Amino acid sequence: MKSLTSVVVPAYNEEDMIKITLATLNRCSWVNQLIVVDDGSNDRTALIAENYCDQVISLKQNKGKACALKEGWKASLNDVVISLDADLGITAREGEKLVEKLLSSKLDCVIARLPIQQKSGFGMMKHRAQKLIFSQTGRWFNAPLSGQRAIRKGWLPLLLDKSYVGYGIEMAMTIDLLKAGAEVEEVEVNFSHRATGKDVRGFIHRGKQWIDMEKTLRKMR
Repeated sequence: MKSLTSVVVPAYNEEDMIKITLATLNRCSWVNQLIVVDDGSNDRTALIAENYCDQVISLKQNKGKACALKEGWKASLNDVVISLDADLGITAREGEKLVEKLLSSKLDCVIARLPIQQKSGFGMMKHRAQKLIFSQTGRWFNAPLSGQRAIRKGWLPLLLDKSYVGYGIEMAMTIDLLKAGAEVEEVEVNFSHRATGKDVRGFIHRGKQWIDMEKTLRKMR
């Protein structure tokens, strides 16, 4: 089954990886619309993206992943909308597996389950998100924080109406979709991206994720 696909790439200071990610997506026949949302970057992210995508939406200041994704979703024109991180590089082509899974089934949303990264953290954020989703929906996901997702456009109004905060969006949108009756499943996809390890940068990133998730939870209550 063939369907038109929009790809939304939220990006913040990704000048080192975004070129290869977008160049790869440009060569993919399943990509019909390619949107980059520059989330207030202070490097050359937006300038590079302008040469490789259909539209660059530039936010004047860093507003967080949730806001960036929503801006991209609003500009999406096609039946299937895929969210992909800017640092996937050549593995961005694996997004086709999300499209195929969605269109060959009655699913409403497909989440990519990535191979285990050699460099990773302690798993606290992942376990926290897994337990939160399970407590509210009875469903257990192996990749609750995965940013690589395909969704049918008809479900976007539900998500756009929610008050998500930054990195809390993946966990929260899964809960909201399931509560609304959407069929959501995971599929293993060989994406590879910059993993956060056990260094200072990794701890700062996970701390930000934790704060965003807690803020999002308070808004959901």
